Formats: sequence, C-alpha cells, structure tokens
Amino acid sequence: MENLAKFVKSLDEKHAEDIVVLDMQNHSPIYDYMIITTAKNDRLAQGIIRELKDLEGTTDLTLKHIEGAHHAEWVLADFGTIVVHVFTPETRLEYNLEKLWADVPRVNIEGMLV
Repeated sequence: MENLAKFVKSLDEKHAEDIVVLDMQNHSPIYDYMIITTAKNDRLAQGIIRELKDLEGTTDLTLKHIEGAHHAEWVLADFGTIVVHVFTPETRLEYNLEKLWADVPRVNIEGMLV
C-alpha cells in the first residue's frame, strides 16, 4: 500500500486529474492495483510518465513496460503489481475503463493525498 500511496501522491502533484484506483487483487492474477487518471493534454501526460519513471528508484517496483508514450493519448505504465493508465480527456471517455471494471472495488485515496 505504501507504493500505491507514492504513486497516487505523485500523480496528484503532477496535476493528474480524476485519479481512480481499482483494487484488482481478486480480479487479476497479474497485478494488484489499476490506477486510471487524466492529463489535460499530451505534454502533461508525458510529464506524468516521466514522474512515474522517477518513482521507480523510490519504490521496490520496477517499470516493466510503457506503451503509448509517443502519442500520449493513452499511456500504460506497467510496474508489475501496479498498472497506471494516463489518458487525455477524450480518450478516457472513449475507452471508459471504469465502466469495463465497474464490479471492481475502488480504493479510497483521500488519505494518500495528504
């Protein structure tokens, strides 16, 4: 949970919007948490991804793969037990992962943003 809190706090500090964390522990054999967030534009999305890469040195997680960083409309960063999706507003509406995973419990992140 400490790693998750670092990710959420870092996303918030980089002006990621509408951060949603899904508890995937009972729904995925691969990862424990899925973070979904929005960046206002491509440039901000790339900045968020750079920040996530920097987090690798402060957690026990390793960045395994990044997909979509060149176009930054939908960037997926795979840290093994945590997967982060960074969308532009239009792309997030189009793919609507929250609806796809509607049966998955959400993690309350309020305490992580202090």
